Amino acid sequence: MTAPSTGVRAFGPDRWVLRPALKPDAALRLICVPYAGGSAAAFHGWGELLPALVEQWTLRLPGRDARMNESPATDLVELAEEAAAVLAGLIGDEPFAFFGYSLGAFVAFETVRVLRDRWGLEASLLAVSARAAPQLPSYAGSIHRLPDEEFLAVLDQRYRAIPPMIREDAQMRAIYLPILRADTTMLETYAYRAARPLDCPVLAYGGTEDTECGVEPLAAWGELTSAGCTTTLLPGGHFFLQGQRERLLDHLGRNLVRTLVP
Repeated sequence: MTAPSTGVRAFGPDRWVLRPALKPDAALRLICVPYAGGSAAAFHGWGELLPALVEQWTLRLPGRDARMNESPATDLVELAEEAAAVLAGLIGDEPFAFFGYSLGAFVAFETVRVLRDRWGLEASLLAVSARAAPQLPSYAGSIHRLPDEEFLAVLDQRYRAIPPMIREDAQMRAIYLPILRADTTMLETYAYRAARPLDCPVLAYGGTEDTECGVEPLAAWGELTSAGCTTTLLPGGHFFLQGQRERLLDHLGRNLVRTLVP
């Protein structure tokens, strides 16, 4: 299957997908989508920790990594449609799964739906982390319109994830502020659209101390699939990934391999 051009951001597959650790014998591709402000670096080393049957890919978003010269996306559904068009040509008939963290959970979810509805490609599994289910009315807002200082202060208060260098170093600020603002715009303007449930199982991960995403909002992902949803909490706050990578990947890897068993 060949993916068509879909506009100014529909570059070749290497612009959209980083494949850091190719595994010739892999039976499934895991496509990872980073959190707001994040890049492919968020998933560095995952390929080595996942089972041999799983090859890890990372979705490269506009405005970061090899795409620094592009404007960051501000429309989440449009981004998912563009990503799906490229991924469809790479995936072919091979089994695939998605892992999305925070904002990346919504991007992964929408991309999975586009791949199914437009390309006839069904994901084997969707894993989401640190983000309540999209049908819950909890993300509309105007944080993305705040002045720079207030914008960064609110994000830091909410997620504890703004390094001092971004607030204090003018050069770093110039690089990362547009990305953070664009990603926050995507989150706050994204509108869930009802559709038939996914046919793949969902794994929903959260942090025990994440005040932004509790157990019930995570469990609500189960309403979006006909194949069941498992909710797992790991120690930590919104970015529990930083301290729980091995535990997360052990659990995720075992579930990915399970999808390959007839």
